[in-house]
Amino acid sequence: MTVRMKESRIISEIYSVSHLVTVMTITVFSAVLILLNRILEWELWTIPVIAAGTVLTLAIHISGMGSKRLRIYIYGTFLIFEAFYYAVNIDTIYDSSALIVVMVFIFAMSGERPLVVAGALGGYLGMILHLINTGSEGGLNMEASNIVRTGWQLILVLLAVLLADKISSAWRSTEGMYQKQISEILEENERANNFLANVSHEIRTPVNAVMGLAAIMEKEDIPEEFKANVKAIADAGHRVAEQIGDIMDYTEIDMKKLNVSSERYMMSSVVNDLISQLRFTNDYGLDLVVDLIPEVPSELIGDSSKIKRILWHLITNGFKFTRTGGVYVHIYTKPREYGINLILEITDTGIGMSSFEIEHIYEKFYQSDSGRSRTAGGLGLGIPIVNGFARAMGGFLHIESTPGKGTVVRVSLPQEVADPSPCITVADHDKLLVAGFLEFMTTREPRVKEFYMEMVTHLVTGLDVVFHRVRSKEELERLDSRCSITHLFVGTGEYLENKEYIDSLAGKINVILVEDKDFKGEASRNIALLKKPFCGAQAANFLNYSNLSEIDMDEGRMTCPGISVLVVDDDPMNLLVAKGIFETYGMKVTTVTSGADSIELCRKESFDIIFMDHMMPGMDGVEAMKRLRLDAEKMKKDLCIVALTANAISSAKEMFLSEGFDAFLPKPIELMELERVLKRILPHSAIVYEKRERKKPSAPAEVKAPAEVSPAENISAGTAPAPEGDPFAELKALGVDINEGLAYCQDDRDFYMSILAEYARDRSAKLSDIWGFFTSKDWKNYSIKVHAVKSSSKMIGADSVSEQAKVLELASKAEDADTVNRGHAAFMDSYKKLMDTIAVMTGEGGSDSEDEEVLEFAPEENGDGEVLEFAPEESDDEILEFEPQDDSGDDEVLEFPPDNGDGAEEFAPGGSDI
Repeated sequence: MTVRMKESRIISEIYSVSHLVTVMTITVFSAVLILLNRILEWELWTIPVIAAGTVLTLAIHISGMGSKRLRIYIYGTFLIFEAFYYAVNIDTIYDSSALIVVMVFIFAMSGERPLVVAGALGGYLGMILHLINTGSEGGLNMEASNIVRTGWQLILVLLAVLLADKISSAWRSTEGMYQKQISEILEENERANNFLANVSHEIRTPVNAVMGLAAIMEKEDIPEEFKANVKAIADAGHRVAEQIGDIMDYTEIDMKKLNVSSERYMMSSVVNDLISQLRFTNDYGLDLVVDLIPEVPSELIGDSSKIKRILWHLITNGFKFTRTGGVYVHIYTKPREYGINLILEITDTGIGMSSFEIEHIYEKFYQSDSGRSRTAGGLGLGIPIVNGFARAMGGFLHIESTPGKGTVVRVSLPQEVADPSPCITVADHDKLLVAGFLEFMTTREPRVKEFYMEMVTHLVTGLDVVFHRVRSKEELERLDSRCSITHLFVGTGEYLENKEYIDSLAGKINVILVEDKDFKGEASRNIALLKKPFCGAQAANFLNYSNLSEIDMDEGRMTCPGISVLVVDDDPMNLLVAKGIFETYGMKVTTVTSGADSIELCRKESFDIIFMDHMMPGMDGVEAMKRLRLDAEKMKKDLCIVALTANAISSAKEMFLSEGFDAFLPKPIELMELERVLKRILPHSAIVYEKRERKKPSAPAEVKAPAEVSPAENISAGTAPAPEGDPFAELKALGVDINEGLAYCQDDRDFYMSILAEYARDRSAKLSDIWGFFTSKDWKNYSIKVHAVKSSSKMIGADSVSEQAKVLELASKAEDADTVNRGHAAFMDSYKKLMDTIAVMTGEGGSDSEDEEVLEFAPEENGDGEVLEFAPEESDDEILEFEPQDDSGDDEVLEFPPDNGDGAEEFAPGGSDI
């Protein structure tokens, strides 16, 4: 593929060179003609014509005016005129034949056959006129030798023209062949990119479920050994989500669909968010030193999300290829007329790269030592993504590396300045006296110590504070006796060696402990903690307090008690995950499955926030949002609507905000991103931080390998032989991979049963909808429905049904009616059999519309506007209340208490075992 494209590029370059050669020939030949005109006293009027034509040719070539083909025809026409003029006026015909041969070969280089023929005809015409003029003047030599010589000149020109014509035709044919092959390669590449984007999109939903449920479980009160396993699941989910994001980013870059936003942002906020993410993902045992220069403008204008992704890729890439030491992030600016150049410089102490590796690192999927033996993970897309983002933002990437010593990557990005004031400042800096007992004793790598000291130097210089560095307890005692220290920063190693003395100082001055990630000790309550990794903005925050007791050191996790939330999503699995996540924040969560239902409900109830899915059948999220806004205007209510979507393209956020959403929350839901959105859209009074006790962290529980798990611990793992009376026997007979379904549910059998029940619920309506769209040939809605079946079938392990649905989805999107007609009946039969079997197994057979969550039915809705309401405080003593919709009109309410009293009938929602 690469060889063909290089050969085609060579041919294209030859054609481009033909333009330059033609212009140069015209320029030189024009000078010769003008000189001959004066020497041989030809017509004077031709001199300005030749000069004007030459100047015009040069001007057209330099300016690039018009298409390439138009330009070469203009050049060729003028050169033919000059050759004709020369052939007519020169003394002997033999002098013009060489010029004509050169001219037709130059035209052959351009690949333009008409130009070759025109050049030959122009040359012949000039030669014939020359002979006629010579004969009329009586000077024609009719000797045999002269006639033979003249004939040979004409034949020579003819042969040259024929050869040039063959060359021109061959080059054109070769170029056409290569252009066709290149077009096929580009189409194949686009199909591959589309495939990667589609695969990534399909993976997002189950990954969303895994990450969401893991986040919920991490917040629950479960044994430590289970927490370690849950954390491992969450970490794995994050890695998959990152790789999906990388694929989506790269396909946008490769397909030239990358959108760069331009909005105000604070670089300090970008760095703080990045550090918070890296603090939980840096499992490499390496140091991360983030040096944000205080003089960086506080507000810039650009694409902060891409800048964050650039930093993320470069930092994690540095970690992957560094065994000891760490990564140093230096962020500074250079002033320019348009604002500033933002410089992101990342240095690592890793294995480095050779010049060959640097040359190839920009290629997609390339990794140093990329064979089976390589130890670094990832897809090899980090540097290509960084390079693509930088170029899209008008910047560039530069790499310097020495094998065995490390790598320096420098990214320069032009940014406009919204607020030129420094991004890190300290009030009353002239009243501060800061001491640093920072030898970074726990850091063994000398270069990392240098990184820390550079950061401290830049911070102190930029903040303009008095800073004293001490290297021992004795030096600190002398400084304390002579000066009034306001703040003392102490390293973990220094604190542990001098704990009693430092604790005594904490009673009279502000002491900040720079805490290592693996710090196992317990600091005095009077000591503030600055966790690694950190940046200057976090350190400066402590300096802005004259008394650190003003800072709430024990501020716990964020909650939003009493906030009512409506989640709108057509996927029950997404609703389950969203419900669990929002409930951990103390919110009251209500869910509906369509845009129409959300409109109907909002006419009756008010919600503080509405999270609206984008892609839903019937009324999509954008249309539903606009209708909700119209209703709110009529009712004079304020609505806060957040777009909740798996649409991960770079322009998604701008698109949703421009449509009228208040904020944008991508799926899978990241808790940090969710909290950022909540802080932006909720009033401060609505957010409460739980208090927590500072305690000594316990060592993480050992995560057992699968082979170490005892049979008793492997309950519901799906790996043991099926017991007698296997409840899944009928599903297995239909080809359902129970192990795959259980793996998706983290081997939680109850959770798997709930997903199965959800799969079979309302089966008649599901089948009817698909048949209706098939009959009416509504391929758009048909594809949406079978897409849902494809995803949900995959979740439960029904791969065969999922594959059938996938074929129909692709065919319906392409409006391939023949393929849909051939596969529809078999698919519907398989889908119906599967749902019927699940319905009998889970107890869904009696009714298609029962629900196993807390359901409230309003009589006037007749089940069409079903609304699920979840209140966190009711989860332990769940009560289901039904208002029967029968013909008798009775309003009797049946209540089923969750506990079994004497003589009471046991009731399990949906008929499943409890």
